[in-house]
Amino acid sequence: MNIETRLRESLQERGEKIFPPAGLKMKVISNISAKSKIKKRILTGVLTASLLIPTSVFASQFLLPDELYGSFDNLKTHIVSITMEGYLRLDAKLAKAKGELGDDEYNEFISLVKNLTSAKLEYGDKHGNINFESLPEVKEEEMKKILFEIQPYFDRLNNLPSSKDLLTAEEYNRYIDSLMTQQEIMEKSGVNPDHYVKIEEISPSLQAEFQEVRDFINYVNEKQTQ
Repeated sequence: MNIETRLRESLQERGEKIFPPAGLKMKVISNISAKSKIKKRILTGVLTASLLIPTSVFASQFLLPDELYGSFDNLKTHIVSITMEGYLRLDAKLAKAKGELGDDEYNEFISLVKNLTSAKLEYGDKHGNINFESLPEVKEEEMKKILFEIQPYFDRLNNLPSSKDLLTAEEYNRYIDSLMTQQEIMEKSGVNPDHYVKIEEISPSLQAEFQEVRDFINYVNEKQTQ
């Protein structure tokens, strides 16, 4: 069974237990189906864009993201750029991870996700972007270690080879630094990362640096999809 089918069935199963506004459930399923045809990461620091999403009225049905945020309403108080549609997408992605990873791996993965989520709620801007440079040095190193450990899970859940295994140690370190720098620049530019960010959206003084890190991230993406 392919990823698209599993995601659709997961949403349909959970959708039977909640009562969304008319048409929203099928819109979510349709969007996932369309986007699955494009090679993209589920969550890069971005679990950044994918983990951070916005509000609606749903029955009190427990969803997997509630483990991370307490509830959709609680997340909304921290991250303004979030939708219930996105919250359901995240639920489907976590359900996918739970189904594909063994118990031990899933527990390790979700522990890393919780640490990343906690940092975004505490240090992130209204879109969840973190300016890592502004963190205490110990916290910045802690966050980099989390990203080092979680990125191979993101790769695996996207059916991509592990960037950690594919790259040299130097390249992998640069890759994680690039993901962090990209997020820092978006925070400084006040950009919402829930879409493909155009260079024009970045503050002029930061555009050259943003393009440089994006080029290296694209280099890694291309190596993984060759």
